[in-house]
Amino acid sequence: MNDFREKKNARLMMAINGMKNEGGRDWEDKLVDALIHHAEFYVPMRTMGEGEDRKPAFAVVEDKDHNHFYVLFTSQEKAKQWKHEKETTAILSFHQAALMALGDPRISGFVINMNSDNFILWRKFIVDCIHVEQAELMGEVPVRPDENMEFTEPLGDSKELEEALAEYMRDDRNVTAAYLLGAKQNGKSFNLCIVSHVGSIQPSFANITTVGNDFSEGIPFAVMSYRADIAEKAVKDRMPFYRRPFVV
Repeated sequence: MNDFREKKNARLMMAINGMKNEGGRDWEDKLVDALIHHAEFYVPMRTMGEGEDRKPAFAVVEDKDHNHFYVLFTSQEKAKQWKHEKETTAILSFHQAALMALGDPRISGFVINMNSDNFILWRKFIVDCIHVEQAELMGEVPVRPDENMEFTEPLGDSKELEEALAEYMRDDRNVTAAYLLGAKQNGKSFNLCIVSHVGSIQPSFANITTVGNDFSEGIPFAVMSYRADIAEKAVKDRMPFYRRPFVV
């Protein structure tokens, strides 16, 4: 039987094999690209409840350290190695599976092709993939924090950009401070806004990206949370261009 999804997941399997045999940032980037742009999975599930209370329950496995993982398969053939009565399979994109996992704090990640490849995607890596996906959708430079990122002074004449960002941030109670730096990653240079925030990154980061792109004068623009370890180190000796005033 012709398995369309097995062919669609060919890039993913190539990246998985590259990660297992060689590793390194290049294969990691190919893995991210395959996941967010191409991958679709067979996900074992069963239906729980009755009537209006019926809902899907997806297969979960536990390792010796009591981490819990959703089980994903890249082909029908590999899915045959997971046989449980009363279970069927759902077809989920990586995005759908990721949001499902990130919505449940008990889930540590995915195990892809259990009983054959046994490739684990940990929760932090899944979060990084979603950030890259969101950045691409917003027209932002996809940034994944790592120690290879280089920081400089802001690129170009950044005064107007800082003023526009600060004007927006005065009305966004989620933003407590912001820094603007030049950055370089994987040979690409861009301006990076590192944002200290009290709640979720969205919708603040989406709005900051829109303002940044409007006033960047053609220089690529990206946003990073201050909560990333590398972000805190990058701004250690810098002054923010915006800080929320203290209210007594």
